[in-house]
This record gives sequence, C-alpha cells and structure tokens, in this order.
Amino acid sequence: MIKRGFTLVETFVVIAISVVALIALVNLFLIFNTTYGNQQAFMAAAGSAGGAMNAFEAAIMPADHVLASHSFSGTTYSSGATVLVLSIPAADGSGNIIAGVEDYIVFYSSSAKLYRLTQAGAGSTRISGLKELSSTLNSISYTYDNADFTKVTNVTADIVTQAQFKQQIVQSHLNEQIYLRNLPLSP
Repeated sequence: MIKRGFTLVETFVVIAISVVALIALVNLFLIFNTTYGNQQAFMAAAGSAGGAMNAFEAAIMPADHVLASHSFSGTTYSSGATVLVLSIPAADGSGNIIAGVEDYIVFYSSSAKLYRLTQAGAGSTRISGLKELSSTLNSISYTYDNADFTKVTNVTADIVTQAQFKQQIVQSHLNEQIYLRNLPLSP
C-alpha cells in the first residue's frame, strides 16, 4: 500500500496562492479604508459648508437690516468682510411679528470655527445663545450690495470649509447671494 502526501512543489504552489490571496485582501482593505476616510473628510467639509449656508439663509432672508454693529452681552460686533450682524423682526409662537421687538444675530469666526450668536427679543420664539456652525472653516467672507449698511438689500456669503484625511485635504466651496426681506415694493 502506497501512502501519498503532498509534494514539495504542491506545497509551494498552495503557499504562493495563499500569499497572493492575502496580499489582495490587504490591498482591498487599504483601498477601502482610504476611500472611506476620504469620504468622511468630504462629508465633514461639505456638510459643514451646507449647514452654514442654510443658517445664513434662515437668518438673512427674514432680516430687515444688516447692522453696522451691535453689542451682544457687552461684546460689540461690527459687520464687515468676515462678520455679519443682522436685525430680524421677532415673531411669536403663532408666527406673528411682535411690533417693536427685534432679534439680533451675528455670524463670526474664530480660528477654524464659525459661530452664530443669537440675542432674542422679549416674546420671540428664537432662542438666545451661541451655536457652532462649522469646525472645518477655511475662510468666510460677506459682500454687500451697498457700502451703507442701512441700504443693503442682499448679502453674498462665500464659505470654504476643509477637512483632512492623512495627507489629502478635501475642500467645499459655496457662494450664494441672499436677499433681505427689506426690498422696496414695486409701485
């Protein structure tokens, strides 16, 4: 009776196939990991820019005025290329405008963070407080259709956010012109 085992050549072939399969699996894992990391960085940058632009729209569209400056709890913010101060009519829980009451909102940045500070008037449904809108800010700029803030009818917001995965930087750039509600009515 002859006992048959694996020959040395067969053993090397099996080991070689196993090594090739293992290398393929490791490469697949590394490619997936890189793609996932890049997608996470893209989502962070794009989501941050989109969320900030939505906040701009929600504040600018109902605003009556861009203010030259306003004091929030003792700190004065002045509108300019990187700061936006707005005056918005306060509304009650039914959505009715409260006569003579204003809410104030300022958008400003510090380092790589973008903030919205809200100061709600008496009876307003808006909530006073500070909210971080982005932690991936690269740059922010506001341009106005008039140098006189009392005559501004639209604001162009330009935001660039960025996130990094390993050595790759992913950026998102959004630019939008948003009109205030203070437009004069046509005759």
